[in-house]
This record gives sequence, C-alpha cells and structure tokens, in this order.
Amino acid sequence: MTFIEHLKYRLKEPLPGFEAHIKMAPSVDDKPFRNFTPGDNFKSSSVMVILIDKVNPEILLTLRSSIIKSHSGQISFPGGRAEKNENPIQTAIRETFEETGIIIKEKHIIGQLSKLFVPPSNNLIQPVIAYLDSKPELHINPDEVEETFYISLESISNDNLLKTEKRMLDKYLVDFPFWDVHSTTPLWGATAMILSELVDLYKSWKNNTINNIA
Repeated sequence: MTFIEHLKYRLKEPLPGFEAHIKMAPSVDDKPFRNFTPGDNFKSSSVMVILIDKVNPEILLTLRSSIIKSHSGQISFPGGRAEKNENPIQTAIRETFEETGIIIKEKHIIGQLSKLFVPPSNNLIQPVIAYLDSKPELHINPDEVEETFYISLESISNDNLLKTEKRMLDKYLVDFPFWDVHSTTPLWGATAMILSELVDLYKSWKNNTINNIA
C-alpha cells in the first residue's frame, strides 16, 4: 500500500494534532512561546496541501509575495481566509486557484489534517489534503505568490534538514525550528507546524512498512 492510499484511511482516525505541531513551534526554554488555543473571535482559514506522485510523494509549497500584509515573504501552502458560507474545502479550492491557477476538484480531496490556531493573525487554519497524479500547470498570481516549488516527504523527513535559529521576539530570545529547504527562506511557523503532522504520519507509515517487510 502506498502512502497516499494509506493516508486516505489514516486521516479518518485520530491524528497527532498538537503533539506534532509543537515540534515545530517557536519556544523559550523548551516551552511554547505562544498559546495555540483560539479565543472567541478567531477567523477561519484553509490551506491546501497538494501531494504529487504515489511512489515518492512531493508537496507543493509557495513563497508568499512580499507585498501582501499577512505572513509576507514566507513559505506557505496555497490558502487563505474563508468567505461567507464557505466550508474549509471550498475555501482551500478557491484560494488555491486564485494563487496558483491549479484547479482542485472534490474528487482530488483525500482528507483533512488537524486544525492549527495562529495567534499573530488570529486565524484558525484547516489544512485540506489533495492528491494529483501529475504536476499541474501553474498560473501564479504575482500579487500573492513570488515562487512555487516542490519538496518530497522523504527529504523533509530527514532530520538533517531540521535546524533551529534564535531570534529576539518581544524581548525574548526565541528558538525557531525550521526546515532548510530553500536558498533564502526558512520553512517555519504555521506551515512548518502543519507539515510536521504530515511528516509524522509519513514516518509512522514508513516504519510500519519496513517492519512488515522485515
């Protein structure tokens, strides 16, 4: 069974959630720097985690434009704020098309990861996972996206890419874990926390596959 086939079933079961998210969360003295519990007035958003290739699954990532207000210049998944009467899947599909020109249909959706609250933007993000058989044609919206690139789950599950940078934030020296996958920009923050859960699921599947073969 491929990871994509496994994932369709695994996403229907309880997920690692916060246990996986916290691995890539900013911290001070090994404690989370922020509270990831949403308040009453949070805003709803969705992102689309697009997987390509059953044999060696790859993920589409974007580098957000430096001119947008929220999380500018950061590595991200396609996605954004929900509009009135939209469900999370509809939001992720619409935002993905607006940013990249990729047409995702309901038949491509294989499930959803755990929600993640992002305090700086007061957003509760619902990650939606889609699978495409081949790399889609891209029509990037330059107002929102500067660059797109793919990274394999196999490479990002390699701990050699995992690093930590210390930065001053609100007068605290904060540890920021990140994946070193881009020549200029670290993969950290909300995107890294969401991806951490998918990586955990991939590692678990891979370990079980190896053990079953052995």
